[in-house]
Amino acid sequence: MTKALRDFSGRMLLVGCGNMAGAMLDRWLAAGLDPARVAVVDPAAEPRDGVALHATLADWQAADGAADWVMLGMKPQQLGEVAEALAPVVTGDTHLLSILAGVSLADLAARFPAARAQARILPNLAARIGAGVSALASSGDADGDMLTAMLAALGQVVTLADDSSMDLITAFTGSGPAFVFRLIEAYAAAGERLGLSNEDSLTLAAATFGGATALLDASGEKPGTLVAQVASKGGTTQAGLDVLDEDGQLVALMTNVLRAARDRGRELADLARGEE
Repeated sequence: MTKALRDFSGRMLLVGCGNMAGAMLDRWLAAGLDPARVAVVDPAAEPRDGVALHATLADWQAADGAADWVMLGMKPQQLGEVAEALAPVVTGDTHLLSILAGVSLADLAARFPAARAQARILPNLAARIGAGVSALASSGDADGDMLTAMLAALGQVVTLADDSSMDLITAFTGSGPAFVFRLIEAYAAAGERLGLSNEDSLTLAAATFGGATALLDASGEKPGTLVAQVASKGGTTQAGLDVLDEDGQLVALMTNVLRAARDRGRELADLARGEE
């Protein structure tokens, strides 16, 4: 990495600062980004020391109105309204970043044609602790070193040749933590049904999932290889695996989960474009 966030000398504007954008901002600040270089437009955002907070874009423009890095973090359905107010200040010096589900690079280019570069970023909530994964697709003349520094602070980065697979990645990694949390919750509930206390069941479930994913990451092994190391023929683990693997129902369930999330992303994209 040739640049770090402490080297950031521009002005950054976040339009929308909910859970995901807020997690990114908090991580960037912890990694050395000067809060005096950041402004947030979001009437519901939590205040952060040194970060200018405005209720509307008009308030921001009246107070300052200068930014060479702009990140869109509001709801995709608000794109039309935001673009109308923001496009005049997005110039040939502006890096435009977007975490909006379903909003393509082509959509961004159409709304903000003067931008120096457009980058579509799909992070997930583990970015809050620097353990997330972000997919990146970009176009234009981006400051790649600074963009890399921003995303590296959030965790792993996967750079894509284009954004054609972003709807699926939104479901896969963006929504993925919620699906994992639900699986842990269900695992803990099953333990409770079978006799564990609520507290013990949740503690054991979270530690089991956390340890398993840490081992997978550290070992470099395929999941199936590690499964074989736990399971033995005719043993307790294999008895449970037989239920999980029956008729491919687990893979079918997860496929349906991801399909539903992906398709909703496409619906949100249509809404963002003003289509029915």
